[in-house]
Amino acid sequence: MHIAFFTDQHPASLGGLQVSLSLQRTHLEQRGHTVSVCAPKSRHRPSPQFAREHDVLVGSLPIGEHAFSAAGARFDAAIDRAFARRAPIDCVHVQGDVWGAWNGYRFAERHHLPLVHTMHTNIEVGLPAILPFPKTVFRMMFAAQERYLRTSKINSIADYTRAFAERADVLVAPSSHFAERLRSYGIEENIVVLPTGVDDALAEAVRARPHTPTATPVLVWPGRISQEKRLGDFLAAFARADVAADVHVYGSGSELAAAQRQAAALGIAPRVRFFGAVPHHAVLWAMRDADAVVQSSLGYETQGLTVYEAVTVGTPVILRDRNIGRDLPEHLRFAAPDDSIDAFAATIRRFLGERENAPAVERPSDAFLQSTLTLRAETLYRHAQELHRMRGASNPRGLPYAV
Repeated sequence: MHIAFFTDQHPASLGGLQVSLSLQRTHLEQRGHTVSVCAPKSRHRPSPQFAREHDVLVGSLPIGEHAFSAAGARFDAAIDRAFARRAPIDCVHVQGDVWGAWNGYRFAERHHLPLVHTMHTNIEVGLPAILPFPKTVFRMMFAAQERYLRTSKINSIADYTRAFAERADVLVAPSSHFAERLRSYGIEENIVVLPTGVDDALAEAVRARPHTPTATPVLVWPGRISQEKRLGDFLAAFARADVAADVHVYGSGSELAAAQRQAAALGIAPRVRFFGAVPHHAVLWAMRDADAVVQSSLGYETQGLTVYEAVTVGTPVILRDRNIGRDLPEHLRFAAPDDSIDAFAATIRRFLGERENAPAVERPSDAFLQSTLTLRAETLYRHAQELHRMRGASNPRGLPYAV
């Protein structure tokens, strides 16, 4: 099959979704498929890991770490010209929430193609966390969707999300708890849960190295250091827990300097080490050597990519957001009982106490290996093709397009 991924950000830009797209593409290619990505242009320099010559890049406005784009007749024409030079598309897989989704739906409708939509982002929480004036941004998004997809009036995130769901052949959520949120918007279509995976070869290589305990336990915090990831909450909980352990932070972002100042103000700076941005494989090695991986965001994540990686290499996870733990093996998850800093601190103490008294037996999880998830994705593409054929002329979506 030739699958077209439509997404909001270039695969070479920074972010968990971009890493996910690269991994999905690689494993589909290993299975003999072709994957073309349609995404905004980026100032980031593409590499073979994240981009291909046959990708379709559309005009964008880069602002900070993100690129902003749009849809409409001009984009339709450019996208059609680019894809006309490539092999025919068999299935469209939208992995975006705004312009990537608008362009993907328009392309699929123009060319009568089946469409799978993975809703990766909790935009109700995510956009206010990264953009100023979120109410204005939402109003602009709602108006744009009405225009580009010719929907009825969009007044809420629920309306916005349902407008996509009603048009997709197959709707995918990356976790059980996010599927529940989508259902709370009144989506009646069946939602398939298909998480982001972990590369099999990398997981095998990391697992092959035995975990060697250090004299002082190490807690690893990996990710983008930004407000919505709440590294500061973890540092506050760690200081309050008052445990004999070290913290290793992997990542960079706009809140890095603030986190370093906070560690100093809390008196824990000698026990907190900031490694900055490092290659993805280096983070997995660090996870393997850690006593636990910590995730501190709250109500933001649609899935727990870093904790999926942790349990895949056999490392327990400490979670502030207990919803993320639903899809994790019980023996490797330690979730705070409520959202408070005190509960987070108590969970850190409980984990280290249990590890000291009865070290866990290593049992890595295979649930998130990408090879298994790619087989499921293939099944979904075939299912989407069949559903699309069945609905065909009997129920044409017939989307008219705005100029």
